[in-house]
Amino acid sequence: MKYESRKFIDLIQGVTSKWANWDPPRPINVGDYGMINNETGEFDWEGNFYNLKTTNKIDIDMTDPALGPIEQEGGDDIFIVKSWGVTTKAVNASTEAAMPCAVNVALKVDFQFDGGKPAAALVMYKPRYISLPKDERIIRLLKSRPDVLKGKYVVTEVISCAAYVMYMSDQKAESFSVTLKATGPIAPAVNAGGAAGFTWSAETVCGLYREGSVSTAKYMPLYRLKKPRSKFWWPFGQRGDEPNDDDAVDKWEDVDPPWDPLDDNGEEDEIYDAEMHGDFGVFNDGYPDNDDDL
Repeated sequence: MKYESRKFIDLIQGVTSKWANWDPPRPINVGDYGMINNETGEFDWEGNFYNLKTTNKIDIDMTDPALGPIEQEGGDDIFIVKSWGVTTKAVNASTEAAMPCAVNVALKVDFQFDGGKPAAALVMYKPRYISLPKDERIIRLLKSRPDVLKGKYVVTEVISCAAYVMYMSDQKAESFSVTLKATGPIAPAVNAGGAAGFTWSAETVCGLYREGSVSTAKYMPLYRLKKPRSKFWWPFGQRGDEPNDDDAVDKWEDVDPPWDPLDDNGEEDEIYDAEMHGDFGVFNDGYPDNDDDL
């Protein structure tokens, strides 16, 4: 497969509307802006709007803590994303604190891949959710810098974690299991000493496998990209006096992949454009109707 990263990212994006970070140790932060690389599927970082200088039009103190990203723990210890054709069974074995220097199973996840086409799964342990605050000053800042931000995608949400596994199967049916083992205390209430250490182990690895479990690292495997609606950049006088509800970040559009649908090998499967080819004997799905004249 030419670009395994793009195929994996495409499979995850198709079921979550979020984007997988192919290199989770590489930071992707709320407020980052840039574009998606069409060949690799990775985020091409250009900057972070928190670092932009404000213009004379506005006076916003971006150091105000109320404007900073909001970070909160997830409700569960594990967050799993899986594409079509994958079923999972997760067993969380860390219900009680581990004894110091003991090796304990923090969690175990069993996957079943149906086969027939590639499928992907992403496991995150101890997820944390980071998002933009709902503050109109953020909108005012963005609207003041179309010279930098117009046409760019903005990271509005990031899911970080303490450990992760990425797996993409080939076209074979298979079973796949991963286990996260923790050394040291793993219950926050008891962890008065050092942080727990983690180690992944996998059984029956046939496809693409990537993992991270360094206790000092902060992994960022998943993020959300959005773009303002086209009217966002219109001068105020062209929009009338009605409230601009569409300016709110939660009304922005999710970013779609910039490539055509991918085949099982990760290559773009160009959709047949009947109008472009002057062929009107087609079905509505865009593919030739060979029986049109029968």
